Parts: sequence; structure tokens; C-alpha cells
Amino acid sequence: MNLSEFNPGITLDGEEVAVSFGGREVWRVHWADVVEIAIWRDEQTAGEGLSFGLRTRTMKPGEYLGINNEATGFVEALAEIDRRFDSAYTFHWHEAVFPPMATQWAVVYGEPTGRAERAEVIWPEAA
Repeated sequence: MNLSEFNPGITLDGEEVAVSFGGREVWRVHWADVVEIAIWRDEQTAGEGLSFGLRTRTMKPGEYLGINNEATGFVEALAEIDRRFDSAYTFHWHEAVFPPMATQWAVVYGEPTGRAERAEVIWPEAA
């Protein structure tokens, strides 16, 4: 049994980002379709608890495709977000992690449509 199949994985594929879970691709998004990016930290999760969510033009406001820092390729995905969206992560990461020991939410790209307590996040494990 390959335990990595039970950890989400992010693949940067040219103009698209794909997320897999359980050995299958669960969603694929063209970067040009991304209209909002939120980054948040949840003190309820283990480790750093950092996550990001992408909302595409076909998704309703406040709905996000979410991925957390436990996913393979998470750091590379943040770097790609920076590259494609004018350093969105680099300029705004502090809004998602301060103050410590609290759930934080920061929209780093696009018009904010969601809030931490009301966001509808679609996680790879549930897709």
C-alpha cells in the first residue's frame, strides 16, 4: 500500500493546477479561471494549519477548492500563486497567520466573497 495516495498532491501542469487524492485526480483548474484566492490558518489543525482556496468564475461566491499545507507540492503551489498573481502570497501571508493561535482568513487575490466562518471549502478528500 502506498500511503502517499492518502495525502493530497498538487501538480502544476503548465497553465493548470491539479489536485489528486487517493490515487485519482479530484480537480483541475486553469489559472486564468481563478477569480479569488484565500489563504487561512486554522488553529484546530495539526502543524502549521495553513491552507489556501481557489474560487473559479463558475463557483458561487464563498465557495473554494481548498488544500492544506500537508499536501505534496503545497510550497510549489504558493510560489506559483506568487508568480501568477503579483506576489499575492508574499505580500499577504502575514494576514493569514497573525495573531497566533487564532483562525485567520485573508483574500490575497480578487474580490473577497467568503469569510472563514462561512466559507464552503471543497477539500480533495470530499471531492
